Amino acid sequence: MASTQTATQARASASRGPALVTGWRKDRQDAIARVLVLFQRFWQAYGGPLTPALKAFCHAWSGGLCSIDIPADASLREAFPRITFSSLRAWHLGVQEKGLAAITPREHHRKGQYAALAGEVGNAMLALLIDKPHLSAQSLYDALETQFPNLPTVRSFRRALGYWKSQNAQLLEAVVNPDGWRNKYMSAAGSYSEGITAPNQKWEMDSTVGDVMLTDGRRHHVVGVIDVFTRRRLFIVTRTSRANAIMSLIRLAILAWGVPEEIKTDNGADYVAEVLESGLLGLNIKHSLCHKFSPHEKPHIERAIGSLMHQLYETLGGYVGHSVAERKGIEARKGFAERIMKDESFTAEMRLSPEQLQGEIDAYCNRLLDKPRSYLADRTPRQMATGFQIKSIGERALDVLLAPSAHNGTARVGKKGLRIGRGGFYNHALLGGMEGQTVQVKIDDTNIGRCWVFDLDGIFVCEALDYARLGINSAEVAAERKSHQLKVLRASKKQLKALTSEFDTNAAIAAINRRNTDAAIEASANVVPIHRAPMEHTSPTIESITAADAPVVSDAQITAAQVALAERMVKPAEVKPLQTTPQERYARWLLLEARAQRGEALTPEEKNWFEGYVNGAEWASQRRFFETFGLTPEQVLAG
Repeated sequence: MASTQTATQARASASRGPALVTGWRKDRQDAIARVLVLFQRFWQAYGGPLTPALKAFCHAWSGGLCSIDIPADASLREAFPRITFSSLRAWHLGVQEKGLAAITPREHHRKGQYAALAGEVGNAMLALLIDKPHLSAQSLYDALETQFPNLPTVRSFRRALGYWKSQNAQLLEAVVNPDGWRNKYMSAAGSYSEGITAPNQKWEMDSTVGDVMLTDGRRHHVVGVIDVFTRRRLFIVTRTSRANAIMSLIRLAILAWGVPEEIKTDNGADYVAEVLESGLLGLNIKHSLCHKFSPHEKPHIERAIGSLMHQLYETLGGYVGHSVAERKGIEARKGFAERIMKDESFTAEMRLSPEQLQGEIDAYCNRLLDKPRSYLADRTPRQMATGFQIKSIGERALDVLLAPSAHNGTARVGKKGLRIGRGGFYNHALLGGMEGQTVQVKIDDTNIGRCWVFDLDGIFVCEALDYARLGINSAEVAAERKSHQLKVLRASKKQLKALTSEFDTNAAIAAINRRNTDAAIEASANVVPIHRAPMEHTSPTIESITAADAPVVSDAQITAAQVALAERMVKPAEVKPLQTTPQERYARWLLLEARAQRGEALTPEEKNWFEGYVNGAEWASQRRFFETFGLTPEQVLAG
């Protein structure tokens, strides 16, 4: 590694150019240098800090009294009759920092070439040129003439403007057209493919609006990806450049080429979307971003998209041009052909549908696979990809991580299948028996009419099709789904019967009635009669009969029990509200399980609910949830 330059070396390096100046600039430079030498000697004799020495030197130079004489010759005094403190200080500090460049005068405008652009006129001209670069020299001159009364001739102005443009072509291009400057002037030393030695080591991606009008009257976006080592490329047509479309293209490329190590993109909102970043993180793919406004950092996909636009799009019906000027020219030719030549070649233009355009692009990419390239040492992309081991990944894993979710990500299975958005119904035989259930749905922008269905636990169910969109007879799948539905229902009913056969419902009802009666009897001692009890009629005979047949429970107790039971039937029993969330229900089940394990008795309703809850899907789902996050029932019930 080269060592850092010292301050002396830096000043010497900066002085190389100024040391070669000639003419009056050289004379001026030498005169200032002689003044600085005299100041250095004066400072050595004067001593002290810099500022007092500078002021004393300027005072002595102007004829003030000073004990130290300044031995300057007459020519130098004539060149500098008076030296100010600020000038001397600027010279001194400038030389310390920049060398001779700090005391070298700027080059004068060349006579007859820059004279017309000197001073405020030149600044105003540059402001107009930068803000409105399309204006002609005459228009610029007319605009300046309204602000400055004594302009040079138009001819002198044109000559000065032309010379300035020729000498500052790169600067002007960089200011008014950064993209043009990048293509014409930006240094291209090195290569962004340097160090790429294998397929899938690095991919580049980008998006653009296609220059072809489609049958829907719109220009659709094109999202592209290229493998830097092999130069294989893929494109998809999408209505807008969205993260979903980008994920669909990555999924398509992984299935075709294998898993990449790195994907390079710009930092647009579509390419830094959270759903895309999460998917690439799950696949362990590095996602690197270009610096802002630096598309040259992914040159391979930039050139690939440019080639697509020029080599394919220009040959398609509906082509509208790559620029405003080209578009205007196409429209003008159409208008001329229609009005004058009656040429129907423009009016009978055959526009493509998005699906047809995708087919044209796929065929274009396939042709390039077997085309030798000079930058590939006259090998083809297909040949560059052979002989290397690639990493593959299961399609279902790609569906979960990269296939975009349909709308809000879930849908309910209906009688006719899955209704996604405003489209048709997606159906499959395996959806039979799942009617009414909520499932996760993934779609693929590159494969319209298909979707992947997962249950809420992420288990793959099926690949459902929109048979109407795909033009397929759905009668057969409808019959299969109905058959599968009946099969699932029979199995579910059988399982449900097996689960419920061990539970005696009649005994449960009888137990409830006995419990209510017992509770009413227990509460009878606390019952206060509302009305005065009637006086019982008695006689010796009645008393003897009563004494002989005295019941175990007195008549007063029976009457109080009947009154309490009637009140319980009129007034609904107080019901303790159950927990409303799945987490709270599972926490309640865990507490009952702990009691059962300790040998504590459960009430009949607690036992009935405890044994039935484990047979539901919610129990298994919440069990995984609690184990994953280490939850306890006390934490959940405490809120």
